[in-house]
Amino acid sequence: MAVTAEKSIASLMRKTIDRQEAAARLNFRLKPRQVEKILLHYIKDRNIVPYRELVKVLREYPLNDDNYKILIEDCLTCLIFLGHEFKQFVELVCKVQWSGRSEEMVEMFGRFVLNLVTAHTYHCPMVLANLVAQFKAPGEDWEEHPPAETVKLWANIHSLIAQIVAIMPMTSDLLMQIVIEQFPYYKAGCYPNRAFIHNLIWMTKYLPSLREHIMTAIIIRMVEMDSNIVDRAKNKQQELMFDMEMDEKDELCSTLDYCMLEMLRWLEDERDPVLVTICNVFERIVLPTHGIKHVQFLLLYATSISQACADRALERLWAAAAGLRGAGAGALATRRGAAAHLAGLLARAVRVPNTRLIHYLKNMSEWCHSYITATQESTSNDNTKVHGAFHAICHAIFYLVAFKHHHLFASKENVNFVESLNLPRLVTCNLNPLRTCPPQVIRGFASVTRSHQVVYCQAIIEKNSRVTLHATNVQQYDDWFPYDPYMLPVSGKMIWPLCVEYKDWGRENEDETQYSGMKRKLEEDDDFLMTASPSQKLASSLSNCISPGFRTSESVM
Repeated sequence: MAVTAEKSIASLMRKTIDRQEAAARLNFRLKPRQVEKILLHYIKDRNIVPYRELVKVLREYPLNDDNYKILIEDCLTCLIFLGHEFKQFVELVCKVQWSGRSEEMVEMFGRFVLNLVTAHTYHCPMVLANLVAQFKAPGEDWEEHPPAETVKLWANIHSLIAQIVAIMPMTSDLLMQIVIEQFPYYKAGCYPNRAFIHNLIWMTKYLPSLREHIMTAIIIRMVEMDSNIVDRAKNKQQELMFDMEMDEKDELCSTLDYCMLEMLRWLEDERDPVLVTICNVFERIVLPTHGIKHVQFLLLYATSISQACADRALERLWAAAAGLRGAGAGALATRRGAAAHLAGLLARAVRVPNTRLIHYLKNMSEWCHSYITATQESTSNDNTKVHGAFHAICHAIFYLVAFKHHHLFASKENVNFVESLNLPRLVTCNLNPLRTCPPQVIRGFASVTRSHQVVYCQAIIEKNSRVTLHATNVQQYDDWFPYDPYMLPVSGKMIWPLCVEYKDWGRENEDETQYSGMKRKLEEDDDFLMTASPSQKLASSLSNCISPGFRTSESVM
């Protein structure tokens, strides 16, 4: 009983102290020139007690407009003294909430900051870091546009950053370093990541020299999210997951979804300058990355809204796949990825004309035939390492013939073109590209070409199956197709209309395809996203082999 009584007394005392402190904060008043006197006494007489109390006030007490005005006015008066020894004080002043105050207060704070960083460049990194950090402050998520009040706060911050860079141009490099350091962790949630990306895009409008650097930082973080989503979807097929982990994964899907939406709107709004940048960043960051499912659709969107961008992207991908730019460390993986992306864009992008399909199919077949001729004397059996690029480009051809069969066999002229590719030579050559081709592509390609009497693959397929059964070292095929059906529902509304929907050769009369099915469910049932989250649908697509747009690996036969 005594212990309980002591706890009750302690609790009452704590509540009393809290009420007194709250009242003190509410009644706190700064006097004109009070801050100036404290700082000057500290400099001249080393009177540290008032200075420490001032620091405590700034750390713990919220300042009303009157107190804030006195603080900034006094700081402006003794600005020349605010060097290294006042680092803690200056940082606390910069952290006091200012962007939501009156125009007079915002202007006064801006004047203080600009004078501070020019008089004492030592403080510049801290000032910029505090400004950038405010872009990831807690807030409420939005659908179409951020709330007007939030936009006003952000506008004040951007205005100050722009002024700092204008008077100190060399700080742009420092700003970019701070942006990278301040980027929210990918698990931080949807709002911090989306708000930060939204403001980085805003930053490129007044600092165009940082456009490519900023886009690179954003894409790197989004690739990290995408990779984690895919890894978790694969792990779900192997082990049971707790409900908490499922919620975390769904939150990550939602985060990437809205980040993709911000990037797609950026591409749509600014067009040409940003489209050139996305091609450069894609080649450096996304192309060498294997297995992701979503971020690459930024390139599909870019190629869909600009034919010039499409031609540039397709040309670069073909040059990379064919090794026309030389080879270096890791070049084989990049060439395979380039072939997969090239085939995916030619097959999936609605607005890439079929003339480009014909052009690149011709280029790919000519390259493969030249390769076969050049390697006829080769005795190497290590197909995946020595001839990996050849296999990747052959797989791209097989994929395109299966996927675009409606166009390639629509007329006698087109059939003649397919026959001119001399596909039988690719299928029957000693390098045997069918052996390492994903089964679902083999089935689609074999079914289509057999039906049109262009190639008969069955004998090769059966031979490869027998060899695989008796082989101790089975060569693994690459079943990753970059432009699989896009599964994120919010950004998907911008991407789905730009994607070609695959129809199985054996299901000519079936009208509903993957994207139309997803759109129908979204329109008919508001609970569709609750019953099947993006992560669950992605896990399902991985487990059911809906890889290249084919409904299942058996459906084509």
